[in-house]
Amino acid sequence: MSSCRMKKYQALVIVLDVGIFLAVLILSGLLGFDNLGIKPTVRGFFCDDQSLMYPYKPDTVSTELSLVLCALIPAILMAVIEGFHHYQSRPKGQGWKHIQYATACYKTIGVFLFGMGLTMLLGEIAKLVVGRLRPHFFDLCKPDFSKIECFRNNVSVYVNAGDKICTGTKLSLMTDARKSFPSNHASAAFYGFTYFMIYLQVRFIWTRVHLFRPLLQALFMGVALCIGLSRVMDYKHYWSDVLGGAVLGIIVAVLNVRFVSLLPCQRNDIQYTDFSRIHAEKDRIGTQEMKEQV
Repeated sequence: MSSCRMKKYQALVIVLDVGIFLAVLILSGLLGFDNLGIKPTVRGFFCDDQSLMYPYKPDTVSTELSLVLCALIPAILMAVIEGFHHYQSRPKGQGWKHIQYATACYKTIGVFLFGMGLTMLLGEIAKLVVGRLRPHFFDLCKPDFSKIECFRNNVSVYVNAGDKICTGTKLSLMTDARKSFPSNHASAAFYGFTYFMIYLQVRFIWTRVHLFRPLLQALFMGVALCIGLSRVMDYKHYWSDVLGGAVLGIIVAVLNVRFVSLLPCQRNDIQYTDFSRIHAEKDRIGTQEMKEQV
């Protein structure tokens, strides 16, 4: 049997898939909001490190807005495109099959959202392991330099005293200030952009407007770039954090498309990808009617 053949999804399989998806999503959320009590690696610093002296600023693009742009909007557009495919491919005279359409959305959008949750989870794990200090670390920590030895023989020395030297009162923000690498905003943005770009390439073919698909792809690429750049401008990450997050998101998206989703199987499925068929069919019927009238 071909590996591209769509298998029937029974209730037990769907329950297991949804359970795995929720587990990944909940675990990434608990790690992200420090609800499991797992602290990031405590790294030291140099007192004269100017890269840690930037002011703390609110997010230009919040986490919620980032998820709306990178996850919700692509999911809605996928649902619309799958609905068009379902309408186009149904036999003449048959009505809308809700179960078939829901199954198509489940296999497409479900895989996309699972990859998004997995990207966020991997990013949170990397943050805890690396423990890189954010550019605004000093502004939140407010270290008491009188209690530490910053220089020895007029040479800056590495200080590894943990949070004991911090006088800041915002403990949750101080913990988050040790989780700079990688940027989860960038990983989510570039995962969503990469997956959706490939999805459009496979499932959205409209021969009558050749530049509409590239325009959509360029638009989402621009959104991903703006989200990543905003993290550097807000002093929340270094450029290398954004680059690392982007690489993580792209890798997960490509692997998800290649080994989990059904997109490679649908590449040559003309019935499901060519939006011009409905127009060609209408033109053929119209021409035939004109000939009959003559």
